[in-house]
Amino acid sequence: MAKSGAGGRSPTLQIPIFYKLFASMLFVAVIPVILLGIMAAGDTEGIVEILGLQGTVFVLTLATLGIVVMWSLFLASSITRPITQLSEVARNVSMGDLREANVDVTSNDEIGDLAASFNRMINSYRVLDALAREDNE
Repeated sequence: MAKSGAGGRSPTLQIPIFYKLFASMLFVAVIPVILLGIMAAGDTEGIVEILGLQGTVFVLTLATLGIVVMWSLFLASSITRPITQLSEVARNVSMGDLREANVDVTSNDEIGDLAASFNRMINSYRVLDALAREDNE
C-alpha cells in the first residue's frame, strides 16, 4: 500500500513488519547455502588441509551463527526501540508531562503508523487542554 510521506511530499511504500521478518528469515536461511557455495566454488583445498573437513564445517557453522546473531540483534532492536520510546513517552504523558510528548516517526510500517497516531492524539490533547485553560480563566 502506498502512502504519502510527511506533508504529502513523496509517496513511500509501507512494508508491514510481517514481511520484513519473513524476508529476514529467508535471508538467514540462505546464508549457509551461500557459504557452502563459496567453499565449493573457491579453491578451498588449502583450508580443508589446514583445518580438516570437520574444522572447516565448524568454522562455517560459527560464521553462520555469527551472522545470524548479529542480524537478529539488529532486527530485534529495530522493532523494539520505537516501541520502548513510545512506551516511555506514554508513561510521561500519563503523569501529565506534555513537554517532550512527541515521538520521532522513523519507520514507515505499523510502528511508524502507531507513533504518528500517538503524536496526533497528543496534539489533540494539547488543543483540548488549552481550550479548557481558556474556559477556566
